[in-house]
Amino acid sequence: MDRYTKETKKWLEQRFRQVGNREIYFAHQPIYGFRKGPTESGLIDKYVCTYQILKALSHLDFNSLLDVGGAEGYKAYVVNKILGAKVESSDLSEEACQKAREIFKIKSKPADIHNLPYKDNEFDVVLCSETLEHIADNKKGIKELLRVAERAVVITVPHESKKTIEKNIKEEVAHSHIHHFNLKSFDFLKESFGYCIFKEKMVSSILRIPMILADAKKRKYYPGARYPKVLIDVYNVLVPLLAKIFGERTVSLIIKLDEFICRFSPFYYYILFVILKDRKYYLKEEIKKISPSEILNISVPFYYLNKKDNELSPGLNYNTELERLERHCKMP
Repeated sequence: MDRYTKETKKWLEQRFRQVGNREIYFAHQPIYGFRKGPTESGLIDKYVCTYQILKALSHLDFNSLLDVGGAEGYKAYVVNKILGAKVESSDLSEEACQKAREIFKIKSKPADIHNLPYKDNEFDVVLCSETLEHIADNKKGIKELLRVAERAVVITVPHESKKTIEKNIKEEVAHSHIHHFNLKSFDFLKESFGYCIFKEKMVSSILRIPMILADAKKRKYYPGARYPKVLIDVYNVLVPLLAKIFGERTVSLIIKLDEFICRFSPFYYYILFVILKDRKYYLKEEIKKISPSEILNISVPFYYLNKKDNELSPGLNYNTELERLERHCKMP
């Protein structure tokens, strides 16, 4: 394992031991449901990505799925609940895999994406969401995903400027985004191997303000933030009111509206790719109609950690770490 991957693993082990109020595990994904429990910000973005992943999977003929970089197992769990596939999860972090096993009862194995401990074609489909932008060797990671997938690989990545990526690399920020992606990033697989490549733009910048308002989650100001401190302070005061105004119906509408707008708009923050090894596995008719509300209603009970198990490394202020990472891994 290279030095960068080791540093990333160390950071992730700390992250997946983090707790919120009352020693409840501080989730990476919205595992507790819509606006329930301590969860990272960017709630709507996560729901949009999950919705689009389910939409893509609903057009594939598959029975088994591996989620690489699956964190605490949320997306794999959603795929199992809605589409009924047999799922497994894998993550660089052993802590994340433990959460997947304990929270969702999903088989999860700690692994480096550069050398996955699975057989060739072991899974029908491999999912890799918000992971490739972080890894040391992108081409090797993609090769491994394709090796263990018999039918298709589904990938989601952020769409950021090369300038942002170059800045992250120069500053050597742990677990930041160090690879640039655009709509042509995986075209080489079509040219070299004849794979079918499907693409979807996600999270329109046109809906950025409505998404932040509907998120209704307090945000922290940091130097260089897009919005001035006074605006963030006002937003934080209004969060309780925004939570009452914007409910699940509004969020469902935003998710559907984002899907429509991204078809025509050149301004977007994420991309979904489906790399299909053989077109015979693509279904014109969906296995199941996917609705945003169905995803929003998926949740698990609060998962508690005790303080002893959650002690952070000396000198590491985790809130500061999250704020630092947000500057490098969040869209403006």
